[in-house]
Amino acid sequence: MFHTVARYAHRIGLALLVGAVLHGSASAQVPARDTLRVRGDTLRLPADSAGADSARARLRADSVKAARLARRAADSIKTPLATAELPADSDIGQRYRWARDELFSSGALTLGELLGRTPGVTGFASGWVPSPHTNTYQGDFRRIRVFYDGIEFDPLDARMGPMHDFSAIPLWTLEELVVERAAEELRVHIRSWRVNKTTPYSRVDVSTGDLSTNSYRGFFGQRFSNGAALQIAAQQYSTQDERTGGNGDHLSLLGRLGWAKKNWSTDVTLLRTGGTRGEQFRIDSLALANLPGFEGARTDAYARVGYGNVDSPYWLQLIASTSRFAETNEKTATTTTPTTPETPFVGDTVDTTSSRAQYIATGGTKLFGASLSATARLRVFDGWWFLTPSGRLGYDRGIMSLAVYAEQQVSDSTFRGDVSLRLRPLRFLAIGGSVGRTRPIDGNDRPQSLAYRGEVGLRIGRLWATGGIMSLDTTLVPAPFVYDTLYQPVEVGERRITFATLHGPIWKGFGVNVVANKAPAGEAYVPEYHVRSELYFSTSWLRKFPSGNFHIQASAAHEYRTEVLFPVADGPPQSSDQYRVISTLVELRLYDAVLSWQYRNVMGEIYTVVPGYSAPRAINYYGVRWDFFN
Repeated sequence: MFHTVARYAHRIGLALLVGAVLHGSASAQVPARDTLRVRGDTLRLPADSAGADSARARLRADSVKAARLARRAADSIKTPLATAELPADSDIGQRYRWARDELFSSGALTLGELLGRTPGVTGFASGWVPSPHTNTYQGDFRRIRVFYDGIEFDPLDARMGPMHDFSAIPLWTLEELVVERAAEELRVHIRSWRVNKTTPYSRVDVSTGDLSTNSYRGFFGQRFSNGAALQIAAQQYSTQDERTGGNGDHLSLLGRLGWAKKNWSTDVTLLRTGGTRGEQFRIDSLALANLPGFEGARTDAYARVGYGNVDSPYWLQLIASTSRFAETNEKTATTTTPTTPETPFVGDTVDTTSSRAQYIATGGTKLFGASLSATARLRVFDGWWFLTPSGRLGYDRGIMSLAVYAEQQVSDSTFRGDVSLRLRPLRFLAIGGSVGRTRPIDGNDRPQSLAYRGEVGLRIGRLWATGGIMSLDTTLVPAPFVYDTLYQPVEVGERRITFATLHGPIWKGFGVNVVANKAPAGEAYVPEYHVRSELYFSTSWLRKFPSGNFHIQASAAHEYRTEVLFPVADGPPQSSDQYRVISTLVELRLYDAVLSWQYRNVMGEIYTVVPGYSAPRAINYYGVRWDFFN
């Protein structure tokens, strides 16, 4: 009898549990407006029907409003604003790609420093951060192109010629950066910072260090319930070096208004970078001139309308942009004086202003695992217009990754095309390469060029080791006359560079990043040996801090470079120094704050990267980056 009673009690308990669950589910499924219904004995409505209807209408309106506010509060992540397309990944092991947090934790202060960690790239700077930063790819200054949100950044500064000053491209505004290693050129694809949450976001970065270096940076961004977006950001930094000069004071601004909902997106963006740099003194000889000061600004503005996302089955974007560079240096009496070893190097000290517009129509689709896209880029400047059509094919699935690019640029009468391929037949083996061709059109006297890159990679645990060779055909290398108008362009034949890399974790949080290049001896604007080695430790220590609110990163980097020749008119070439530099970086994240400290040139090496201009000696640079929400 006891067992019978227990059995009935068990069944009754199950029945009560099921009833409670069903009752809770039924309550949860009742519409929100029904939850505001009240019993007649608790709320007496007016006797007349009009009053009763009015009260019920007010109750329903309040219920609908409450439901709408609840939906808005729950929908805190909005459709992202449109962004630029990225090429397919054809690299072996680790792609040369940096997300926003990785950009700031890399220790690089300029885009030129960051690109110097790519095989085949050599960076030059006459001094600390404000000085002009130039980079070569396989020894050629014009082989690096920059695309900011799909808009090509054309060199507008007359002092720079056909190359970029990478210190003037604001690294702090980026959300993501991808380096496309084509055989014939390096294409840098940049996506600018975006916000997609309705929770207000703000951030403050403050840094200081030696050479009176001070940097202040602030961000604010928010998405609104109707899909609108507001972003404002600014950076100001200043330096002062009494020993070599080149003092700088720069201010950069970023502003964006946008809207995105479902498949549609539109935004208007303004980017302005400008400031001053004082005269920089040479250290080698009083007979040669100093680097003159500079004052000016570059402004880029664009409006974009987009349908679909670049990762969706099909997408389309229309962009209208304008870029303006204005140099406001005061004219000097020696402006027209020719530069010789006996007379000062004066550079471009006249007031100059240049501007151009770009109108872009671009779109793409995905078919059978492949992505196809086409772009029509219309440039307008100096009363002329030039149309540049281009197309891209990408495929990345299974053991194969393929990237094809073709472009016919009317502005410099050149056709470019390249194919990059990566095969990974085994988990520990990958083979890749790229072939590119450049040929003149419409009577251009530029020589036809063929370039290639071959690479083999082996995986050892989580570590990738690669090695290969890259080559450029006959080409004319422009001179970096921003440093001295005595420097001369050079025509070079086939130039082969061998390279090796080592990337990835070794054990637990320890890892390495190594890039080594070997070029022919005696070549202009490229060192024979250039090696950058970095040993790092990175961990969030999740066993001790399972919440993920702690992270530590520490690294030590060693850079070795042999001398570089800079040909001059009517005389032997000048050369930079051979040097070895050790630098360290430590970053500690606690919740939403990151403490950063880097110590550059720990041993106080005295050397030059550009002949005649002393590179910075030992420099401490430290600060904090702090994110705030709501």
